[in-house]
Amino acid sequence: MSLNAETACRVFDVQRFSIHDGPGIRTTVFLAGCPLRCAFCQNPESFRPDAADLMTPRAIIAEVLKDRDYYAVSGGGLTVSGGDPLLHVAPVRALLEEARRNDLHTCVQTSGAVPEANLAAVLGLVDLFQLDLKHMDARRHRALTGASNERVLRAAAFLAERGAAVQFRMPLLPGVNDDDENLGALARFLAGLSVHALELVPYHRLYLDKYASLGLEPRLRDLQPPSAADRERVVDRLRRHGVAARIEPL
Repeated sequence: MSLNAETACRVFDVQRFSIHDGPGIRTTVFLAGCPLRCAFCQNPESFRPDAADLMTPRAIIAEVLKDRDYYAVSGGGLTVSGGDPLLHVAPVRALLEEARRNDLHTCVQTSGAVPEANLAAVLGLVDLFQLDLKHMDARRHRALTGASNERVLRAAAFLAERGAAVQFRMPLLPGVNDDDENLGALARFLAGLSVHALELVPYHRLYLDKYASLGLEPRLRDLQPPSAADRERVVDRLRRHGVAARIEPL
């Protein structure tokens, strides 16, 4: 199948047997491009679309289908990540349509910092959204990511109001977003959406070598992963606010 410039996907990685990117065993396809520049970004390759490979949706799904038997027994499927795959909506919509034709469960990981029209364009093709709420304070969110959280919060409300399946997540950054003020504001925001669950994704340092290889300077190079006490405190604080928090293993 020849490449169509409008629907060709810029793929910088395909990770098979993923177990932290949605339910079951999954294949995660990473697409280049992101509207944010998070200080803790785990995938700085996404900043460089020129370093990605152009692939047709059909070619990507052919690769994903190699592990179809594992999806069937585990409830897994395809996860589209980035960067933010919804920054360029035409290619990801074409990819999701191809996944739907092959009866694949679909998960999209998004920052939410994209136009609502982009969310609406894929709404009927996504079985699960994973959306990160990085910080509730607009000023601190901008310092952390390069943009205000206004569009992110609107995206969260947009999806919730339309009954989309959304797993809200928070990257757990010690000393950055784990204070009581932010956790309380986060819990109140989720309650306003009638959401009472949150996935906590602990910060780790495994991504730092990527920055070195790309000639980039990691802004949080001195930050350490959350300790067991940090994790327990945050889970307990959220529980007191009525939010059931589940934390990914380090």
